[in-house]
Amino acid sequence: MQLLQLQYFLAVAKTEHMSKAALSLNITQSSLSKMIRRLEDELGVPLFIRRGKSIHLSEYGRYFAKEAEKVIHILENAHETIQEMAGIEGEQVTVSVMSSTILPPVFRNFYKRRPNARIHQTILPDVIAKEKLIKGEIDLSISNTPITGENIEWLPVVKENLDLIVPKSHWLSQYDAIDLIEAKNERFISYKSGLESISNYEQCCLLAGFQPNIVFEGTELSIVLQLVNEGEGITFYPQFSFLGEQLPNTKRIEIISPECYQMVGFAWMKNREYPYVVKQFRQHMIQQFTEIQQLNITSEQHK
Repeated sequence: MQLLQLQYFLAVAKTEHMSKAALSLNITQSSLSKMIRRLEDELGVPLFIRRGKSIHLSEYGRYFAKEAEKVIHILENAHETIQEMAGIEGEQVTVSVMSSTILPPVFRNFYKRRPNARIHQTILPDVIAKEKLIKGEIDLSISNTPITGENIEWLPVVKENLDLIVPKSHWLSQYDAIDLIEAKNERFISYKSGLESISNYEQCCLLAGFQPNIVFEGTELSIVLQLVNEGEGITFYPQFSFLGEQLPNTKRIEIISPECYQMVGFAWMKNREYPYVVKQFRQHMIQQFTEIQQLNITSEQHK
């Protein structure tokens, strides 16, 4: 049984509404439902009574919710006590990130553990993030392309699937899923971090068996996606991007084959002695992302 399971269960228990709980947790309703089912299977009893779309806590669920609250409370108190013992109040972390729906709840969870810590967050092109990492101007870089080099530790953690995104006026918008080869003659708007010789997007096209016709290549994902929204071409849409709400003129299409994805990971300096709070932040991020990856794997297995 994982702490994440307890947190997700309590979110559903408080709302007794699966879709509202999923929205607050920033995950899909299907993923949340599967986690609750697995928890019930593990305990061997139903935690909720389901009648159509309505759910209510069962007798077992009410008892389990009380005990789960105690566990969370004990752990939170332990974290606060250890924080005081470590004397980290007022210390800070500087991190470069990519745009992702994963990050706000993960940051929020860290603040619950370290309410006095200060996080300085910025979004930098990978090539600049690497320079600042080496100079010690940032403590950690989170990116969807590898940041590597002498004395740099790169740890890939989460596989982020890529969909195709096209203008609603495009002929491909009639489909919900396609083999990528169907798009071989289209105009591609490409995103490249600045570090890799060939972008993940281009690699995906090569795996499909064609060289993409790249009419624009940018280092800012929001600009790339906005060009698609304006009808200038097609591109790939990262699974965890929150920019979809800003693209009303587009349609996302699942790629059946090949498997298109990019790895989200962490980079830091191996030979640098970081403050305690920075090491705790890094470990927190790795743990949270690892749990998200486990959820992704389970979700894909149940499709």
